[in-house]
Amino acid sequence: MSQSDMILSQVVGGSLDAIARDMSETVTRTARSPLFNEAHDFTTGIFDLSGKTSRLVAQAPGCTLHLYAIVGAVNELIDTFRYDLHPGDILLVNDPYHGGSHSLDWTIVTPVFYNRKPVLFPAVRSHMGDNGGPVAGGYNPNSKDIWQDGLRIPPLKIYERGEKREDAFDLIVANNRLSHWLEGDLNAMIGACKMAAGRIQDLLDRYSGEKVAKAIDERISYTERRVRSEISSWPDGTYSAATYADHDFQGNRDIKIQANIEVSGEELHIDFTGSSPQAEGFINSPLSNTTSFAFVAVSTCCDEDIPINEGYMNPVTVTAPKGTVVNPELPAPCGHATACSGAEIAEAVLLALSEPAPTRVGVNAHKLPLAYSNGYYEDGTPWVNLNFFGYTGGAGAAYETDGWGLYPPVMTGVILPSIEMNEIQYPSRVLKHEYCSDFTGAGRWRGAPGLDVQIQHLKESWTSVMMAGVRNTTKGFCGGGDAPSNQVIVQDSTGEELQVKETAFNIHMEPEGIIQFYRAGGGGWGSPMERDPLLVQKDVWNGYVSLEGARRDYGVVFDPETLDINEDATKKERKTRGE
Repeated sequence: MSQSDMILSQVVGGSLDAIARDMSETVTRTARSPLFNEAHDFTTGIFDLSGKTSRLVAQAPGCTLHLYAIVGAVNELIDTFRYDLHPGDILLVNDPYHGGSHSLDWTIVTPVFYNRKPVLFPAVRSHMGDNGGPVAGGYNPNSKDIWQDGLRIPPLKIYERGEKREDAFDLIVANNRLSHWLEGDLNAMIGACKMAAGRIQDLLDRYSGEKVAKAIDERISYTERRVRSEISSWPDGTYSAATYADHDFQGNRDIKIQANIEVSGEELHIDFTGSSPQAEGFINSPLSNTTSFAFVAVSTCCDEDIPINEGYMNPVTVTAPKGTVVNPELPAPCGHATACSGAEIAEAVLLALSEPAPTRVGVNAHKLPLAYSNGYYEDGTPWVNLNFFGYTGGAGAAYETDGWGLYPPVMTGVILPSIEMNEIQYPSRVLKHEYCSDFTGAGRWRGAPGLDVQIQHLKESWTSVMMAGVRNTTKGFCGGGDAPSNQVIVQDSTGEELQVKETAFNIHMEPEGIIQFYRAGGGGWGSPMERDPLLVQKDVWNGYVSLEGARRDYGVVFDPETLDINEDATKKERKTRGE
């Protein structure tokens, strides 16, 4: 490759990355829903069409669990309208059985043409506040088929040759409780795609379609070479691990996710054979969701400076047997797939990779205790609050680093909403949001501390709780301790408490009722007895670890008055444990 070609590849690649980031800013600044403008629960990307299928060529930092799920949706849209695409078309899909994940995630795409051929496709994938299903907010723990999850939207044109299809648009908005948000959110997604289409057109006109295509090919090849180099550093072999979802919300427990990893030279094959049959409840993971969580796991094991594009996926193949929880068949429900069993899919892959790549694995901790609430404003307009503050925490440790931040990597691009804005947008008050002592996985490097969160709703409301990570908690890696159990307690205005073990549906809450989350921290990495006592001391000073926890979990003994390390007692304590 000539120097000029190399430079052009960086310029074009950087330009497409910048456009994807500007798409993200456009959505954030123009959307109506707090899910968009506060929590940032969406992802933007750009695809090309150089063959029969699309390729991911650029992606902005966003909700990481959308990393590859968006690819399936874009491919379905292109396959459906391949011979009926025109400038100004805008396409929409949310159906889990047409490239979606769960029906709350909607994907918008528009084609950009060069020499009368569609060549590039900006896309936005977003979590919507409602999807028109039987329950407000879209998470229906009673769901037994895909129609009880919510409105299915197969590949559909909502703009045709630049003209809005009012009939289709109105049908979608009418079938949504949060129409006052939905229309604005859709317009934000559409506006981001239109803005990107204009910027991409300028890029094509400046450098020519041929040079842009060549630059994209090189950028994808660069990513692929980097990922192949990483994989080739792992010893060849077959490695297996299994993890379990607590239940499927229909009374079936310990739903198995089996990951069998084969490392062969520069290539990696992930086989989910051995996973449980598709579940009765709504935890089934469509293939695009399964592949996305598998690739999220792989990507966390590679250098963070590798550009995110199709080159990441080329060295990796995935097998997911049909009719299983990782590749269900219609009409299996899928409404909770992006949390459960998505968390277990990434965890099983990382556990399997911990043998060939121990210093690369860790940090996954996505077993969320989901509790969402809904009610009505004074004017009768409905609201749905996902109570984001209760899901924060849970990031696990990795080699040479403790768990950090308030979100695990599969939700890296999601932003913790402003408490003040949240209290303006919803009739609620955040009473507490603080770290807990001794509430994370211990290890040579420990998980992020767990959290105690209390959210009070000031108006009459209804809350549904879906527990995860209670019996099958987030795993530690390479000898690290597992995370403790998540807990959710719902307290009504009289002070009566209900500790939810598995699920609670549509609990009626009088004004002043409180939802309390004990959100477990992440898993640890390496033996806790190998943790530097000085790091344990810092954790004691910060309140992350109690004196009792320091001795119990790390074998480190302190003077209770001065909080100085008792070195002799510590050596003796660790020696008795075989360290």
